[in-house]
Amino acid sequence: MPKITKIEVQKKNKERFNLYLDEQFEMGIDIDTFVHFNLKKDQVLEPSDMEQIQKYEQYRQALNKTIQYISYRKRTEQEIVKYLQDNEFTEAVIADVIDYCYKEKLIDHVDYAESLKNTMIQTTDKGPEVYKQKLYQLGIEQDIIERYTEKFKQQQSIEQITKTAEKILRQKKGPIIKQQDKLKQSLLQKGYTFDVINEVMKSMDFSQSDDELDQLLQADLEKVYNKNRRKYEGRTVVMKTIEALMRKGHNYDKIKDKLEESGISDGTEEIE
Repeated sequence: MPKITKIEVQKKNKERFNLYLDEQFEMGIDIDTFVHFNLKKDQVLEPSDMEQIQKYEQYRQALNKTIQYISYRKRTEQEIVKYLQDNEFTEAVIADVIDYCYKEKLIDHVDYAESLKNTMIQTTDKGPEVYKQKLYQLGIEQDIIERYTEKFKQQQSIEQITKTAEKILRQKKGPIIKQQDKLKQSLLQKGYTFDVINEVMKSMDFSQSDDELDQLLQADLEKVYNKNRRKYEGRTVVMKTIEALMRKGHNYDKIKDKLEESGISDGTEEIE
């Protein structure tokens, strides 16, 4: 049977030891492994002893990596499992580590959901649907997701969402109807519900002066017309230009007036 002939502290890590059997280096072990098996010089090890030591050492390595991994921020069970799988630990070792994490409250999905909720409300412009999706992707239980998404909705103020909407609106150009469409899409992408979006938009000022609308129409007309006349001829250029400007949200009658004013059309074109 192999016998322990030396146990020495590693030079670069004082909490790990080199284990020698019959004068040959066998493996590195964690201090907890050393204490757990009460290893000492001249101790004879059965094959079953070595198997247990190796299994326990794998567990200790996985646990130490996990503790370091979660020291940066809170983690869910799914994140820890994937991290350990990526580090090629066995499923049995991973299961033992997860059990330990739950017992020691290192994994707490309720606390995770609460913490993420507070962080997102305080530091981002995202809505409850994005929050809900994040929890789902991280493997949080469905009942916790539903409960804390509802809390998110209750705690995120309309004033905060309105500020987000106003900031977005300042970046959106075009006629009112187009601004509203773009704003609605942006808020949906940020995770707000239709009901909240409609409530916020009712309180916002979308008014535009005639001069502003005229300038927008003139700028869009020049861009669209120059593009179309490189592809079409005659009345088709005018018709395609009218259609494109209407898709941009401009009023049909104002488009026709602007085309006549610009000398592009005689006003006889009609959209069917």
